[in-house]
Amino acid sequence: MSIAAYQQTILECEDPRRIEYRLFLRITLALERHRDANWQSEGLKDALWRNMELWGWLRADLLDDENGLPEKLRAGLVSLSYTVDRRTREILRGGGGVDLLIDINRAVMQGLQGTPQPALEVADVA
Repeated sequence: MSIAAYQQTILECEDPRRIEYRLFLRITLALERHRDANWQSEGLKDALWRNMELWGWLRADLLDDENGLPEKLRAGLVSLSYTVDRRTREILRGGGGVDLLIDINRAVMQGLQGTPQPALEVADVA
């Protein structure tokens, strides 16, 4: 079996929540690595872009009528996706750091693992 076929088999068999968790983990670690970087840093820009892309894909999935998550959870995550977009634009204009984005991603990662956590209210992050 070729490596590509093996990787495809893993993707088809693995729990989607674990895949999503790993994506969030990689991107969140990149954001943390560049936490203190200047807003013009290429490394930070790349991490921000990948984070926005992930949240864009997530939002598209959440807005799909076939999504099986509870409506309230879907709505909350869609609202967070817009918060991520707004905050990212602020950062790219030199307006602050990535801590809020890291906190949001970490909260989602805890949810994907089923870890109890305090509720992250949209009002807290807006």
